[in-house]
Amino acid sequence: MRFLEFGNKQNRAIILIHGFLSSWKMWLPQIDFFSKDYYVIVPVLDGHDPEDSPSTFTTIEKASHDIIDHVIHLYGTHIFALCGASLGATIGVNLLAQNKLKVDKAIIDCGPVVPMNKFLLNFFIRIRLHQIQQMKKGSHRFYKTLSASYLPAELVDETFKIGAHMTNATCRNVHESVYNYSLPTSIATCQTDITYWYGSKESMFGKKYAKALLDRLPHAKIKVFEGCQHGELCIGKPQQYIKEAVKFLGT
Repeated sequence: MRFLEFGNKQNRAIILIHGFLSSWKMWLPQIDFFSKDYYVIVPVLDGHDPEDSPSTFTTIEKASHDIIDHVIHLYGTHIFALCGASLGATIGVNLLAQNKLKVDKAIIDCGPVVPMNKFLLNFFIRIRLHQIQQMKKGSHRFYKTLSASYLPAELVDETFKIGAHMTNATCRNVHESVYNYSLPTSIATCQTDITYWYGSKESMFGKKYAKALLDRLPHAKIKVFEGCQHGELCIGKPQQYIKEAVKFLGT
């Protein structure tokens, strides 16, 4: 796993963890904003780095351990904030559950924390494997589909690069790890101020994940963003994301 750092290391630190089939560049507006006053640490997850030698994502647990080890070595054990989206949000939850870092605040953007039905999971995996094959082939039709989504044009190109670079093993491992993930009992001792966000257009899963988190962490704050799809707030509406993050973080 590769790590990128932005801003002054003497400032309080914020970790930003990207999602599946997403570039670390999805965070560029947030990096630009927060790096003025914070030290921003951005992992480039295994299997998602076309600029590095081929790597394979294995599990949520390994990803969170790699981030913890790097952050402790690079910066220390006290982090001001963590923000994760989708896969990155589940990694963030697992990182918090390890209780090896003291994290003051965390924004968890619709990270799966409840195991999925196996039939549905296998269906999702088949769809995703087909999509990355389309990207490897440079499918013009799939490019147009992504271009019509909330993704900015530059992130459509980045997504195609990542998909063309991604192994089938990474795709399978991500889905089997994230959609079989359930909250460990250790999360109940987490002292981090956590907010769980999801969009109204993903409420079928978002409500379930939020309830599971509240069952273990009654102090967690839940916020639903009207009209947003999965990942749309942080990627498609970054200025709104920043505004909401500033309110929660108290910056």
